[in-house]
Amino acid sequence: MQEESARPGAVRKQRAVKATDSEWDIVRERAKAARMSASGYVVRRALAPEMPPGPSLATIAARLDRIETAVLTLAEVERTRLAERGEDNGWTAALRKVELRLRTERAVSGEAEGRR
Repeated sequence: MQEESARPGAVRKQRAVKATDSEWDIVRERAKAARMSASGYVVRRALAPEMPPGPSLATIAARLDRIETAVLTLAEVERTRLAERGEDNGWTAALRKVELRLRTERAVSGEAEGRR
């Protein structure tokens, strides 16, 4: 199999890489999982396009907090609206649907039922 980065007719040569035994064990494990040789894995990873840095963990956490606040606010507005219309059982039915959806998602994603 010819690598995308190799020119047609290019000859691969043996190179040396310095690594501790534990580092090389990790490289070999990851290469095996990718069904590649260790050297092929190292070259492929080194030549992979660099990913642009994403938002910081603090930024992501702040966004999730804002989303949670918005969702809880909308839920409270809807609960109040249903109560004002005398449809309290509509709120209970909606909660059941949401819980079923969450349980289904946890089952599909493999998340343990007891963990949250």
